[in-house]
Amino acid sequence: MNTKFEYILILAGLFAGLILPGFGQNSPEYEKFQSGFQTPPSYAYPNVYHWWLGGHVDSLRLKEEIHAFKEAGVSGFTIFEIGSRDTVLVGTGPEFLGEESLKTIQFAVEEAGKLGLEVGLNTASSWNAGGNWLTPEHAAKSIYQSKVNLSGGKNLKVTIPFPEIPETDPRGRKRMIEFGADGKPVYAAEIALLAIPEFSGESLADTSQIRDISEFFNPETEILDWEAPEGEWKIIRYVCSNSGENLILPSKYSAGPIVDHYDAEATAFHFNYIIDRLQSVLGDLRQTALKSLYMASYEARGFTWTPTLPEIFKAINGYEVKKLLPILFEEAEFSAETTANFRADFQRTLSELMIQNFYMKSKEVCHAHGLKNNSEAGGPGLPLHNVPVEPLKALGKGLDIPRGEFWINHGRYNEEGMDILRVVKEVSSAAHIYGLGIVEMEAFTSFQHWQEGPFEMKPIGDRAFAEGMNKVVVHGSTHNPEGTGFPGIVYHAGTHYNDKRVWWPKIRPFNEYLARISFILQEADFKADFLYYYGDTIPNYGGHKQGRFSPGAGYDYELVNSEILLGLEVQDGEIVNPRNGAKFRVLAMADEYEIHPEVLIKLKELAENGAVIMGPKPYEIAQRKIKPGMPNMEGWLDDLWQPFNSQNFESGGPAIYNNADPSELLESMDLVPDFDYEDKGFYKLDYTHYQKEGLDFYFVVNTREEWVSRSVTFRQQGKVPEIWDPVSGQVVAASVYEQKEQGIVLPLTLAPYESKFVVFRPGSERDHFAQVLGAGFHPPKMGFLQEGLAIWEEGIFFLQDAEGAREIHNSLLQTELDGAWEVFFPQGWGAPEKAVFPELTSWTDSEVEGIRYFSGTALYEKQFVHAMYPTDHPEARTYLDLGDLSHVAEVWLNGERLGITWTKPYRFDVTDQLLPGINTLKVEVANTWSNRITGDALTGANYTQTHIGETNIKGISHIRVPWEEAPLIPSGLFGPVTLRTLLPIALP
Repeated sequence: MNTKFEYILILAGLFAGLILPGFGQNSPEYEKFQSGFQTPPSYAYPNVYHWWLGGHVDSLRLKEEIHAFKEAGVSGFTIFEIGSRDTVLVGTGPEFLGEESLKTIQFAVEEAGKLGLEVGLNTASSWNAGGNWLTPEHAAKSIYQSKVNLSGGKNLKVTIPFPEIPETDPRGRKRMIEFGADGKPVYAAEIALLAIPEFSGESLADTSQIRDISEFFNPETEILDWEAPEGEWKIIRYVCSNSGENLILPSKYSAGPIVDHYDAEATAFHFNYIIDRLQSVLGDLRQTALKSLYMASYEARGFTWTPTLPEIFKAINGYEVKKLLPILFEEAEFSAETTANFRADFQRTLSELMIQNFYMKSKEVCHAHGLKNNSEAGGPGLPLHNVPVEPLKALGKGLDIPRGEFWINHGRYNEEGMDILRVVKEVSSAAHIYGLGIVEMEAFTSFQHWQEGPFEMKPIGDRAFAEGMNKVVVHGSTHNPEGTGFPGIVYHAGTHYNDKRVWWPKIRPFNEYLARISFILQEADFKADFLYYYGDTIPNYGGHKQGRFSPGAGYDYELVNSEILLGLEVQDGEIVNPRNGAKFRVLAMADEYEIHPEVLIKLKELAENGAVIMGPKPYEIAQRKIKPGMPNMEGWLDDLWQPFNSQNFESGGPAIYNNADPSELLESMDLVPDFDYEDKGFYKLDYTHYQKEGLDFYFVVNTREEWVSRSVTFRQQGKVPEIWDPVSGQVVAASVYEQKEQGIVLPLTLAPYESKFVVFRPGSERDHFAQVLGAGFHPPKMGFLQEGLAIWEEGIFFLQDAEGAREIHNSLLQTELDGAWEVFFPQGWGAPEKAVFPELTSWTDSEVEGIRYFSGTALYEKQFVHAMYPTDHPEARTYLDLGDLSHVAEVWLNGERLGITWTKPYRFDVTDQLLPGINTLKVEVANTWSNRITGDALTGANYTQTHIGETNIKGISHIRVPWEEAPLIPSGLFGPVTLRTLLPIALP
């Protein structure tokens, strides 16, 4: 007997199917998820930024665009008015929130409401938040200084001048500061007047030597009247005044200062002004389609100050800020420790001010009017922008809807290899740990204008889903007034997602795909083994998945900050976040030089209660943070942090394992991977795990542009697996799986960049195979069908079921639809009305200029003969496989529409559509605008019209090239187009 066959027979008895009681497939919880997956609710569909360039809006076109959103499966839009550097094609609109602007916003909101779409509004013309309605008292502020050197030992009456404020900011732009008749800013407030002794040699400054002499200074006369001690003194006057920072790119009549993000009164003024203006035309906002106010990423620069900072600084840090102000301007050299501590405490103060006074205050004002606030809170911050905020707290505590971002084909990495243009994991963690539910992403941003289709967008979108995104906000869709031509005007960055796109009429299935995944990840709860504490440093950042922290292949983690960590509990050895009920097996710590004493006390408590904690030992405890009533922590670092080994772990006792390897630690805990396959260390498959009401959802992603087939183990016991396809919405039972000690094992095949949900539900098993084995190391290329199993390879395979094992001789009948095709091109775009392609090749290979540079939708047509009796197997299924194409196709066979295909495999089941004899196949293929724009640049033709004169290209995304240098993108139907017939393998 064949050894492998004999082995399978032996195993058959060991892995017979279990019959599970209870929780049937038709339970309400299951039905809710399946129904919502197959027909997603509107809130799961993507939104878009709707850029209003120059504030110039054509109401008739606006109506067309809103209706186009609805038809394409876009659930709403955020109005984002912004200026433009182009003045030829981009018109000039009215002042933002002026009377004309308000009428247009009213029209957009009311039109969206008629269609069931939701609207958000950006709180500025461009960004940061602000506008020309802000008075100097509410505009952003900075700290300025002036200096006078003098000799002491006598009474001095000296003029200390008002600080000079440069006319331009660090980027060379004129500061937007209102000055009075005296030449001084309209708004100014004294902070302090310090006298700093001149230090000789290597001596360092000490706050006891620095004198606050503000009481001897008259700001009105600017005279210092002071009995100065002996010695040389440096007198520094610190004043708070407007920073003069303008909105980044406002429309022509909308320039204004940014708001003071650290002042609650300024925030309330700003948001109430916007809401009052909106209510003047919309009435009660609760009754409208306007649902949120949006604050774009915070990208202010330079020193920041606000009048309440000294008071808040002392409340947070326990000491006065004034005598340490010289550190900001490097006017005195303090000890390295003093300087580092002050800078850290100053950043913490700014963070708390911004979270409390901007994000939380804006939320309070929004809620009073039935709105939600929405932002990329504090960022994207480090390492892209030096944003003075603790991001998890800002995102989770300050917002109703936190938003991150990610780009496609545009790499920016820091020196540690961190992708600084992907801010997903941080935002999803904030939403989870604070119990918010929604994880929005500014998605698919790019500088590669009109070069991508949905298949090129899919891999990076799936990667974001695997990091926690559950609401897509496509960046972006630009409003195009009548007459702007094709592809029209656009904001300078983004995947241009509007009705000017070539493939837009065929984009709805892609939006349905995004909605299906979003629905599951919105309704279920994230599940991970590790909780990663990213430290108490401010500013801070989470990094991307497998970035700052890697738990090892097959495991996942959640980020946590100090605020949430201090509220953690331990139950039965698991670490629990009571805010959302999430449970974790291990708490991992970031590497920190010093540890906050409150955090140390909490870690000791968690360890004593049975929590497993790992991470590097800090160098010291932050002594300045120790408060009255705290225990004596001397020796705690040495006592708590212990080297990890199996014996040490098994002996129990409170400990934090120093420099433990995550996989080693988990092995000692007998915790197998949640998601396991043979070569998982290469991360060919990515995953994320969500669960709800007894259901477990694993979103599994093929990260490679090649077919991947693996035997995958999911850490599940006693449940029934199903495969949910987010492209089609199809739900099928897994017809091959077996329960093992480590979990449920099943074979999974994914096409290039394909992704699927593997869902585990309680309930009774249906008949199934336990294993499928072939000659290869991995399972054969296969798929699960309603009626059984499809194997897409020829050969001999062994299928094990409860009766034993049987040998399958699997055959495929493949017929290539070779020969010539007729290809029909639309008129007016340079291509001939019809061309005959002897074989399927890219349009860019054509010697005909109009075809080579063609952008648009072309129709392929051919007839082929199908045999009257192609097979003697009535159960056989025949599939039409288009091979390869670019970028989206819609297919008809014998006049019956098969549908739209946008991702591999480009395949349809045509068993019921094939006719004996002559069949007519039509394939409509849409590409992108890139080739035609390049063609126009090379030939001088003007089929296209746009203000974008250069673009990034894949592979060298760090530079921009003129269109004539942009490589042509292969386009059209490439094939080979085949009919593939197979015999589904029936269930045992």
